[in-house]
Amino acid sequence: MSYNSNETNDKHGKFNHPFEPYDIQLELMRSIYDAIDNYKIGIFESPTGTGKTLSIICSTMTWLRNNKKRAIEKKLTQNESDSDPSSSDDEPEWVRNAYNSNLLHGVEARAHEYETLLNDLEKTYDHTHLENLEAPTKRTKISSNEDQLLPVDYHSDTEDSKSVESAKLSKEVIELLSRVEQRDNASGSEEGFECPNKIIFSSRTHSQLSQFAHQLGLTSFNPTFEGIPERIKFVPLASRKQLCIHPRVSHLTSLESINEACIDLQQNTKEGCTFNPKHGSTLKKKFSDLSFTKIHDIEDLGSLGTGLRICPYYSVRHGLKSAEVIACPYQILLQKSAREMLNVDVDDAIIVIDEAHNLIDTIISLYSVSINLLEIEMVIKGVKHYLKKFMKKLNSGNRINLMKLLKLCQSIQNFIDKSIYQKEARSGSEVIVSEIFGDTTGDLINIYKVEKFLEKSKIAYKIDTYMEKEEGLDFTKKSSSPLLFKITKFLKCLANPSDEGRFFWNVTKDKTAIDYLLLDPSEIFRDIVSKCRCLILCGGTMEPTDDFKKYLFPYVPSQSIKKFSCDHIIPDKNLIVFPIGKYGNSVFEFSYEKRSDLNMILNLGNAINGICEKTKGGAVVFFPSYRYLNEVKAHWQTHGILRSIENRRTVYYEPTDSADVTQILNSYRTSIESDNGLAILFAVVGGKLSEGINFADDLARAVIMVGMPYPNSTSADLIARKEFIEKTVLEENGSVKDAKIASKIFYDNLCMRAVNQSIGRSIRHKDDSSLIYLIDQRYGYESVQSKLSGWVKKRLYNKNSCTYFNKVLEETTRFYHALNTANK
Repeated sequence: MSYNSNETNDKHGKFNHPFEPYDIQLELMRSIYDAIDNYKIGIFESPTGTGKTLSIICSTMTWLRNNKKRAIEKKLTQNESDSDPSSSDDEPEWVRNAYNSNLLHGVEARAHEYETLLNDLEKTYDHTHLENLEAPTKRTKISSNEDQLLPVDYHSDTEDSKSVESAKLSKEVIELLSRVEQRDNASGSEEGFECPNKIIFSSRTHSQLSQFAHQLGLTSFNPTFEGIPERIKFVPLASRKQLCIHPRVSHLTSLESINEACIDLQQNTKEGCTFNPKHGSTLKKKFSDLSFTKIHDIEDLGSLGTGLRICPYYSVRHGLKSAEVIACPYQILLQKSAREMLNVDVDDAIIVIDEAHNLIDTIISLYSVSINLLEIEMVIKGVKHYLKKFMKKLNSGNRINLMKLLKLCQSIQNFIDKSIYQKEARSGSEVIVSEIFGDTTGDLINIYKVEKFLEKSKIAYKIDTYMEKEEGLDFTKKSSSPLLFKITKFLKCLANPSDEGRFFWNVTKDKTAIDYLLLDPSEIFRDIVSKCRCLILCGGTMEPTDDFKKYLFPYVPSQSIKKFSCDHIIPDKNLIVFPIGKYGNSVFEFSYEKRSDLNMILNLGNAINGICEKTKGGAVVFFPSYRYLNEVKAHWQTHGILRSIENRRTVYYEPTDSADVTQILNSYRTSIESDNGLAILFAVVGGKLSEGINFADDLARAVIMVGMPYPNSTSADLIARKEFIEKTVLEENGSVKDAKIASKIFYDNLCMRAVNQSIGRSIRHKDDSSLIYLIDQRYGYESVQSKLSGWVKKRLYNKNSCTYFNKVLEETTRFYHALNTANK
C-alpha cells in the first residue's frame, strides 16, 4: 500500500532510461524535468542521432509518475474533507489516518483491478490476428443515386424550425450525449486512475509519431503503487483520413471531404454508420482497453477497429481520461476547434512539440487561405450547375442560401476583375474587405449566416461530389483541398476579420489571388501557452531561437523561458565545417544582385569539382532555388565543368515532382553502394530533400551549401509579414530604424533556419562522420555564424572568418587520414 518513491534518484539519476544514457542525454533530461517542475517554456536543441526522443520520453514520464503519486495523496486529502463533513480538527489523528487509509485502499484496488483486466485481455485476445488484418481494400464508390447529392432541408434563423431541430439532433448534441454515455459506462471499478497531468506529444508527420510510439514501447517506469506493474497508457490521435474504416468514406482523398462525408453518413442516412453505433459504448470501451494492453500506433488502431468492427476515430477518445501520453499531429494540437472536437484538454498538460523549427510557419499556414480568380470562376460555374440540376428538390432555406453564396462569389469575382483592369492588384498591397462589396449589394448579405449555412448543412461536400461527377466540371483533382471548402474557409476569414491577419493581393504570371495571411500567431498560440503546465519546443536544429520569443509568446517573461542546446555525441574529429569565401580570383557572394556573375559560377564548379576529388562516398549540394540550380547547370554544361564532375561521380538532381523523389533517392543510394561508391546529388533548400531525409553515413560524407538561401523578398506573403513586423515596432514606440532592423533580423532568421535544416542532414548517429562546406563569404561573418546550430558552430574550422580553398583541401585530406587511422 506504500508508494514506490524514487523521485530523487529519477530526478538526478538515469530517468528510467532503457540504455546507459550519454552525458548529454542526462543533461537534456535534467533540463526538461526542471522546465516541467518550474512551469517553464523550454526551447531544446538536440541534434539528430543523440537519442532526443527517448530523452524526452524518459524525462517527461519520470516526472509524470512522480507527480501522479503526489496527486493521489492530494486527492485523498481532499476526499477526506469533502466526503466526511462531520470530521473536525477535534477528531483523533488515528481516525483521520484510518479514513485516509481506507480511501487509499480503494484507489489502489481500482488500479490493481484495471491492470489485471489489461493482463487478461492481452492473454486472451488474438493480437496476432488483429495485426494481420487490413482495412477493406475494396473501395466502394459513392452511390450514383442523385438523392444522396441533396442536403437535408435547411431552415434559416428567420424560419420556424423548432420542430425540425427537435427531430434531428445536431452533431454537437450527439457527441455530447455520447460523452455522457461513455462516462456512465466507464464509471465502474475496472477503470484506471485518471492522470492529473497528461503528456501531449505532437509532431509534423504520422511517420514521426509512429517512431515516437516505437520509442515509447522500449521504456518502462516506476509504478504509482508498489507491487502493481503499471503499463504506460498511450493514446495516439489522428484525423478521419488515417482512422476511418468505412469503405464509402475512406476512399475520398481530401480531409475536408472525408470529415463531411462521415458526418453526413451519421446524421442524414437511416442506417447511420455501422462502425459507429450510437449505443456502442461497451464495444468502444473494449477497444480502448485493448489499445492500452501495449503501445499501439495509428496503423495498429486501424487493425484493431477493423477486427472489432468499431470506428477507431471515435473509439480512441474513450481512453483519453485515463491516458498518460497522447500523440497527435500538428493539425490537431494547434487548432482549437480540432482539440475541442476530439476532447483534447491542454489544461495543466505537458506539451511537447517535436521538429518545432517550423512551428511559426505551421501555425500561419493552418490559419491562412488563398483564393484566385480561376478558382472563384469554377466554383460559380459548379454552384450554377448544381442549382439548375436540383433547384426544384431543394427547400427554400437551401435555395436562398445557395443564391447568397453565389452572389458573394460573383462579388469577389467582379472585384478581382475590376482590380486587374484598373491595375490596382499589386502583389503585397493590402485588400480592404469593405471594398470587395463596395459597388454591389453583396455587403447586404450576412456573410456569417452563409458561412453558418455551409457549416451546418454540409452542402459543400454534396456540391463537391456533384462537381467531381459532372462531365466538364472535373477540376477538384487539381487541388488537395476541394474548392468549395477553400471558399468556405475564405468566407470565414471575411466574416471574422481580426487584427492578427491581413488580406492582400498575390499576383504572379499565372494567377491573381486574394490571400488571407495570419500575421501574428502569438494570439492563436496563447490558448495553449496560458493553459498548459509546461511547453517544450524541441528539434535537431532550433537556431535561431529568438523568433519563438518574439512571435509566439512575446508576453512570457524571459525568466520563464528555458533555452538548452546540447552538443552532438559524435567525436569532434568526425565533423569539420568550412566557411569558404574565395576561389582563385572569385569572391563567393551569391546574393541576388551578384549570383549571375559568370566567373563566379565557373569557379564554383571548379571548387565543387575539387571537393569531389578529395571526398569519399556521396556529396549533397544545396542550391538556393531550382531556378538558380538550372542557371548554374547550363553554364557548367557550356564550359565543360559539368562533364568533369560527371567523370568523377554519378550525378543526380532533385526532381520538381515529389512523386519522383523516392526513385531518385534509390538510384543515388544504389550508386553509393556500388563498387565505385561515388555520387553527387544536387538539391534545393526548402525542397523535397532539405528536410526529413536521412543522409546517413556514405550518403552524405560531404554537404555543400551554395550561398545563403534567403526567401524571395518580392513574394506577397513575405512583404506582408515584414510590413506587419515594422508596423508593430512603430506602434510600440520604436523608431523607423528599429523597425527596419527587426524586419531584417526576421528575414535573416528565415534564411539561417533553412541553412541549419539542410546541413543537419549530414550527421545522423553517434558513429557518423561528414564534412560541411559553406560556400559564400558571408558565412565568415560573426553575425551569420552565431545563428548556426550549436553543434555545427562548435566545429567551425575558422571562427569569424573564411578558410582559403587550398587549406580546405589540405584539411579534407587530413580529415580522412585521421578517420582511417582511428578506425584501424
